[in-house]
Amino acid sequence: MMIYSFEEGIPESFVSDEQSRLATSARRSKDGECSLQWDYSDHGFLKIRERIGYRPFQEGAKSQARDSFAVWIYNARPIQEKLTFQFGRNDGEQVDCWFDFRLNFQGWRTAWVAFERDMEGLPHPEMDCLIIRGPKNAGAGTLYMDQMLLCTPIDPRFHTRDVQVPFVNVRADAAANAHWLSLYAFKQLERKLPIPADIEPAQTSSHRQMDDRFEAYFLQKRSVTAEDIQRIERKFASYEISFEGNGISGRPVELPFFDHFPGQEKARLKALANSVQLQEYTKLMMDIAVCYRSTDQTNWQLTLKAMFIDLVDYLEDQGWAYGSSQGTVHHFGYNFRNYYPAAFLMRDVLRQEERLERTQRTMYWFSGAGRIHTPLDEVEGNVDIFNTTLHGMFASLLIMEETPYKVRELTAFKLWLSQSLLPARGLRAAYKVDGSAYHHVNHYPAYAVGGFLGVTPVMYFTSGTEYRITQEAHETVRNALLAMRLYSNKYEWLVSLSARHPTGKWALDIEPFEYMALSGTPDGTKEIDEEAAAAYLRLLKPGEPTETGELLMAKGIRPEADPNGHWTMNYAALALHRRDSWLAGVRGHSRYLWANETYVSANLYGRYISHGHLQIMSQGAPINNEDSGYHHDGWDWNRWPGTTTVHKPIAELRSDVRNVDTFSGFEEMLISDETYAGGLHLEGRNGMFAMKLHENPKYEGSHRARKSFFFFDNRIICLGSDIENDNAIYATQTTLFQNHLADPSESIYLNSVGSIEVFPYSRDLELDNSVWMLDNKGNGFYIPTGQGLMLSKAVQHSKHQSTDADTEGNFAAAWLEHGTAPKGSGYEYAMVVHTDSVEMEHFYNAMLTPEKAAYTVLRKDRSAHAVYDRTTRTTAYALFEADESVNIGHLTAVDTPCMVMIREEDDQLFVSAVDPDLRLYEGIEQDQYDEQGKQVEVSLYSRSWVHAESIPHTLRIKLKGSWAKQAEDKNIRIVECGAEGTVIEMTCKDAMPLELTLIKAIH
Repeated sequence: MMIYSFEEGIPESFVSDEQSRLATSARRSKDGECSLQWDYSDHGFLKIRERIGYRPFQEGAKSQARDSFAVWIYNARPIQEKLTFQFGRNDGEQVDCWFDFRLNFQGWRTAWVAFERDMEGLPHPEMDCLIIRGPKNAGAGTLYMDQMLLCTPIDPRFHTRDVQVPFVNVRADAAANAHWLSLYAFKQLERKLPIPADIEPAQTSSHRQMDDRFEAYFLQKRSVTAEDIQRIERKFASYEISFEGNGISGRPVELPFFDHFPGQEKARLKALANSVQLQEYTKLMMDIAVCYRSTDQTNWQLTLKAMFIDLVDYLEDQGWAYGSSQGTVHHFGYNFRNYYPAAFLMRDVLRQEERLERTQRTMYWFSGAGRIHTPLDEVEGNVDIFNTTLHGMFASLLIMEETPYKVRELTAFKLWLSQSLLPARGLRAAYKVDGSAYHHVNHYPAYAVGGFLGVTPVMYFTSGTEYRITQEAHETVRNALLAMRLYSNKYEWLVSLSARHPTGKWALDIEPFEYMALSGTPDGTKEIDEEAAAAYLRLLKPGEPTETGELLMAKGIRPEADPNGHWTMNYAALALHRRDSWLAGVRGHSRYLWANETYVSANLYGRYISHGHLQIMSQGAPINNEDSGYHHDGWDWNRWPGTTTVHKPIAELRSDVRNVDTFSGFEEMLISDETYAGGLHLEGRNGMFAMKLHENPKYEGSHRARKSFFFFDNRIICLGSDIENDNAIYATQTTLFQNHLADPSESIYLNSVGSIEVFPYSRDLELDNSVWMLDNKGNGFYIPTGQGLMLSKAVQHSKHQSTDADTEGNFAAAWLEHGTAPKGSGYEYAMVVHTDSVEMEHFYNAMLTPEKAAYTVLRKDRSAHAVYDRTTRTTAYALFEADESVNIGHLTAVDTPCMVMIREEDDQLFVSAVDPDLRLYEGIEQDQYDEQGKQVEVSLYSRSWVHAESIPHTLRIKLKGSWAKQAEDKNIRIVECGAEGTVIEMTCKDAMPLELTLIKAIH
């Protein structure tokens, strides 16, 4: 593999035409001290006689990387000409493939060009010559080249097209990375919105208000000291920026990824480059901007101003300029985010130094602000953009001079952002009708936090102006943000929502609640959103008052009480149940929603994390995952509470992460082939969750179960049936709890034994009688007779989810045994949350008498699980199959797998139902199955239905007796009512529950 850095002079393999001159130069470099200087004239060429090293991509290879050519080029004089790179054989007489590189720029630019995908012609493995043909009609000129890689493997998702190479990786404009990589496509979008003739006074006033709010948000003035100035000067000096004639030089400024460096050479090449990380560089710019705006000492201001302008100029020279994509800009938003507010704060300086227009163009390009002109029906939200570049987009528009053009751009921004925030169809980002916040085609709180941190301040900046977002958009974000404080308790969210980072430490941020409150009500009639404000006040840490908190309290707003109720989020396959201060959450997966997200160094053992994972968060001050029982070190990754799994040795549980196709990287996002997974709530008070569990065949494709969870006040009834798999080596188990023991003597309690404080402890019970237990976190368990129960208090040995390092910890656990290769196995247990031994004894005794029992299991088989709760007089049904003869309670038939809850009160029925199938497509996808009909691993990013609208479906349920609706609902119709019963049709969509109240019909 040939890599040219020109530190040892000009390689012998480099020759040029007679009119050209080749030399090494220390004036410019992208790595080391030197670059190749090519002084050319018209029709000049540079020939490199060297084996290129290209190899065709082999289907089925572990890596999807494609052989590519990469080079840096410095041009001192923009010209409307091009270079042509020709790869071939026989000293260049046989040209196999080629590409053009435009020279209409000044400074450094680069190109990453994949041989097979991006170049013209057909690359050949025997290519042994590269000819670079210079401009034809530009006269004499000079180019510098450095860091030339004749052939290097690069992830095919990352190559990014720009003004120099607009043909590169065009498919990326429609891929999962499009939000990063489509800068050139955004530039090309047609500007359909007209430019107004004049600026209206209201628009001028709006601009001023948005400027003031944006500046106040970023300009946190501070006391500037001589030490601050010295610190900044030292950091600036380390970049080695210097001027020679009209040129500027210094250390390279780059992203941290270096995706074009081959693995075995990466460390050496990174050391040779000696580059400054872009994130560090832009942080210094922001530091300077804040200090400049904070100090009134003229000499310091002059020093800071000079450094800032040098940094702006050098960044431009390094290719961080309009029209340049740096080879790749994937994930660059995290590294460039400080550039935008720094430039905005220094806008007056930039205007004085005649850099404002150029800087604005750079801001507009790299923030991808051109996307605001996307046709609205093609707009898709993205929390990466909201998190990292939304403020940059906004700043690139605010910083414009006051012209009608600025009005047009801000209006387009408003329309684009409003559309981005509407409930998204399919698995598109960013927000759903049920409050789910999407990234990586699933509900993903870790990314949602950043999205909220980006969006809510912009909602505040624009509130009360000509550019405020639409009411529906505002309501959608508000719904998603308020949902975050439901699945978090108090700050940390359920571990089942941690995706590839199961640390148990991820938590919501309070700031978005503050700016949602300050953004006013969605309809714009009130300046303060009191519900969001009350949520913000509850989440404020005690003893840490804020200016906003004091403002809200002065307006008479008080902290909300801890949320209580039941919520369904079927776009997350999630049910939430809260009472007092505790949270119970259960999560599943389906053929649409992945069971786990695993990377090569993240969540390596988390394949079971959403196999019906029921977690109780009830302990700690504030309540948190660790105090509630979850502890990373020593955690048995087989044993998520509530799940039914094949319990495997840790080595066999480790994920085999693959690069499945060119739509994805090295990642695992396994899906089932079952559509039935989700929840239902009734009157917002109680609810249920159920799923058909079928593990992906990548690991244990024969493993199946039908699972249900019914939530009534502080009682959770958990049922399982039809548990089966072919694994005759390892036992299948249903976990009741796994809790960390901060002190090994922490007690668990078994009614037939008493308090168990001894450590270690192990007990294997075949239950001839029902028993009850208390775990060490105050949760009670009732386990009926006829089941195999295991109890353990032990030191557990495990592996770190990311590093594979050995871990250990003390845990208490309990599980139900189903044996090896079970067929038709099942289970039943009930939980009483946040209880004590007195209450559990009472619960147990009541269960011994049918007429006093807290609940009754009415059915538990392959077709249905049904439970009656005596206290609430509610019957809940998990109907896994269409069934014309349910005949339980008031329900007689359903024509669709669904969930139903019915509460009876006097002559009324309160009914709730849901079709949990998201219905993003019908039938099966043939390419998900091999010739034997076995499901294969696919990348979700390759699925067309990811962007599909949920297909409406009519669910028919039949009830005993004659009933009439109490209120009209366009989605609910009574189509039959008589002595034979009442037939109700419900138009279901997006797996959203539908509720109605029925009264006895009078005939």
